[in-house]
Amino acid sequence: MPLFGRKDKGRAARGADEPQRIAAFWDWWASEGADGCARAIADREPQRVVDDLSTRIGAVQAGLAWELAPGGTSEHQLVVSPEGSAELRAVARRWLRAAPPPSAAWEYADSRQASADLDDVVLNVGGVDLPLGELAAQVEPDRYRLDVTLQHAVLDGLPERDRLQIAFLALDNALGEEAVEMWIGAIDVATTPLADGVPLARLRDRLDAHRAEHLDEQGAPSWRILQGSGPDGPLLVSAMVPLHPTVAPHHDDHLAVAVPYSGRNDQGFPDGPALDALRALEDHLTERLGGSGMLVAHETSSGLRTLHYYVDSTTPAADVLRTAVTGWNDGTVRVTSEHDPGWQAVRQFG
Repeated sequence: MPLFGRKDKGRAARGADEPQRIAAFWDWWASEGADGCARAIADREPQRVVDDLSTRIGAVQAGLAWELAPGGTSEHQLVVSPEGSAELRAVARRWLRAAPPPSAAWEYADSRQASADLDDVVLNVGGVDLPLGELAAQVEPDRYRLDVTLQHAVLDGLPERDRLQIAFLALDNALGEEAVEMWIGAIDVATTPLADGVPLARLRDRLDAHRAEHLDEQGAPSWRILQGSGPDGPLLVSAMVPLHPTVAPHHDDHLAVAVPYSGRNDQGFPDGPALDALRALEDHLTERLGGSGMLVAHETSSGLRTLHYYVDSTTPAADVLRTAVTGWNDGTVRVTSEHDPGWQAVRQFG
C-alpha cells in the first residue's frame, strides 16, 4: 500500500478562506469598484480610489501590490502583482483566474506588463531624465535563460543598489514582469559602453527568438533530458523547460511520487515493459489531476522513478493523487508533500 506524507494542517488552515477573500474582492469590483475606478481615471483623480483599492486588495492577501495602467485591448488594466514574492505568486494567479472576462473598459493581469513604447517611459535619476529607450543592452545566453547587462552614462555615477533597481525597472518595462522572472538570469549594469550593446527595445526580439527555441509549437514548455550519476548509480532526469513557478504559480504544493520498478536494464533504468507501465501510471496520475496539477520533472535511477508534481494547494489535488497511486504491482509507492511556492524542490533540474 502507498506511504503518504504528513499534511501541513497549519498551512491549510491559514489558506482555507482564500477563495472567499478573492470572491469578496470580485463581488465588490462588479458592484462598484470597476465603475468607480473608471470614473476616477476619467476625472484625472485616480487618488480617489487608492485607499479603497489598497484595502480591498490587502484583504485578499497582505503584501500584494497593485496598479492601474492603460490596457492592451481594453481601455484600462488592473494589475495585482506579487512583486517577485514566491509566497504571493499563487494567490495573485488565483485572483486573476477568478477575474471576469475582459470588457471594453477593463482587463486584468497578475504581473506588470511590458510598455508599448519604451521612449514614452522616463525615469528620473538624480534629477536627470532617463528615457528607457536610450538604455543599451547586452545579452549572453546561459542554458535556457538570458543574462543581461544594461548601460547608460547617467547610471555610471549612481550607487550600485540604485543602478540595479533601475535595471530591474527597465527590464520589467521592456519585457514584462513575468518574462523577466521566467527567462532572465543574471542582471548587471556596466559603467562603460558595451561592445555589443543594442537598444533596450531590441531585447524583446532577442527574447522572442530565445523563447521559440525552448517552447513547443503551441507555446507550451518543452522537455529536456539530463544524464549524470547519483548516489545509487547512473541517473536520468527529464525536466520541463522553463522549469519555473511562473509557468503555473497557483500550483504551489510539491508532491514527490517515488515509484519502484523491477524490470531493469544493465544501467538500472527501466526495461521495455517497466517503462510502459511507468508511462501508463504517469498518464493516469496526470489525467486524474486535470487542471489542478502538473508533472514538471522525473528522475530515474536504480529501480526507482520519482515523479515531481506541483498541485494547487487550495484544491483536493494532493488527496486525489494519493488515492490514484494504489494498485502498483512492483512495490510500495511513496508520496511525500511539501508547500513549495518557489519550486525549490526541482531547482537543480532547471
